[in-house]
Amino acid sequence: MYKKIITLFVFILGIPAIIFGCSKLIISKQYYVASALIIALALAALFLSLEKKKMQTRELVAIACVVALAVVGRAALFMLPQVKLTCAIVILAAISFGPYVGFLCGSLSMLVSNIFFGQGAHTPFQMFGMGLVAFLCGLIFYKKSYGRSRPAVAIVGGILCFAVYGFIVDSSSALFFSAAPTVKTMLPVYISGMSFNAIHAVTTLIALFVATPYIQDTFDRIAKKYGLFGT
Repeated sequence: MYKKIITLFVFILGIPAIIFGCSKLIISKQYYVASALIIALALAALFLSLEKKKMQTRELVAIACVVALAVVGRAALFMLPQVKLTCAIVILAAISFGPYVGFLCGSLSMLVSNIFFGQGAHTPFQMFGMGLVAFLCGLIFYKKSYGRSRPAVAIVGGILCFAVYGFIVDSSSALFFSAAPTVKTMLPVYISGMSFNAIHAVTTLIALFVATPYIQDTFDRIAKKYGLFGT
């Protein structure tokens, strides 16, 4: 129990510390350092969450498949700003496979998809934001037989997408495009991004409501059949 609490505490505080600790590297376009450290911490947290159980090849394959699906869900709708399926996919993965798996899938999906969309100072923030949304949904719904209805998953996912992912990604603009960020300079950035965040959140909400009975059930069956991640 204590091990899980310590892991959660270090995980939640460690990644923001990495981003802001590497802020000078991110500004100087060495953002891959922060991205690599985020993935390393996410993997460490996942290994610790599995306790004595070793990660199996089938679990790595499951993570790779979710990430590939999430990348396609973002790339397929590239012509529609903020209309992406990535957030919904990693949320469903977190609910079926666990919060730490969800974070890893969310952060990896943003890193890999940015190969096509363009890497930049925003990448570590996108990785952290997408991973955190999946992580929080996993904490709320993972291994819960109650409250996992379509409306509940869709509403919670939409709200977290808007409030958490939107805030974190907008923060990258507010912090790195102003020499001396203040509330006065940062507030317009958050306000201007609200419409884009709302579109992303509504898209995620609709996708979760529609896909939960299909993708969620598929993920659940795979996790149960192959005993993935301690299920």
